[in-house]
Amino acid sequence: MRIELHPCYVLHQRPYRETSLLLEVFSREQGRASLMAKGGRTQKNHKRALLQPGRRVDLAWLERRDLGLLTLAEPGPDHALPAGRRLLSVFYINELLVKLLHRHEPHPELFDAYDKTLRGLSQDLPEQTLLRVFEKRLLEALGYGLALNADADGNRIRGEESYHYLPERGPVLCREGASEGAKVSGRTLLALAAEDLEKGAALAEAKQLMRLVIGKLLAGRPLASRELHRFHLERG
Repeated sequence: MRIELHPCYVLHQRPYRETSLLLEVFSREQGRASLMAKGGRTQKNHKRALLQPGRRVDLAWLERRDLGLLTLAEPGPDHALPAGRRLLSVFYINELLVKLLHRHEPHPELFDAYDKTLRGLSQDLPEQTLLRVFEKRLLEALGYGLALNADADGNRIRGEESYHYLPERGPVLCREGASEGAKVSGRTLLALAAEDLEKGAALAEAKQLMRLVIGKLLAGRPLASRELHRFHLERG
């Protein structure tokens, strides 16, 4: 099947044989796809500069079972990649997409959220807020949207209360001695629901909540991007 030229993001690349590349891409129309770029590693191949992770490109390919053959790559909208430590955040969300999205399942709204996140990272918008909102959108696209407005018993979340968030049930009111799940305030749950995470305490709690829920979906699979981030922190 021939896939015509359309918007994509490169998520990951690795060498293949002597001169080619294996790519993981996120397509607005096709979802996650695996492609082979023949000759993509040669110095004279103009595709080489286009096929960097985090780069927006227009791609066409021939679909062949689980591995497509790239036939055309053209530059997408011109916007700079995040620089410095923020590039680690790009690696992180790319790795989440590669590990959690099934192939050939379109998620156009998630594609738009990814595009918005990368632009925000490039424009120096609050990094942690961008990441938490993207994680929330990713969980929704996967069918694991968080319960943020009502607790496990169906009661409205109250900002002044504290909750334990259990991935299998949602938020439950804190009880003395309870230690399961991630402890979050009602204010944090409501702020995350509104995608308005500007305060430090809410950001810290939202990060722990997302780590818990996404960790369950990863089922013990480590994230290389987290190890890379830890390495940079230690060197710093």
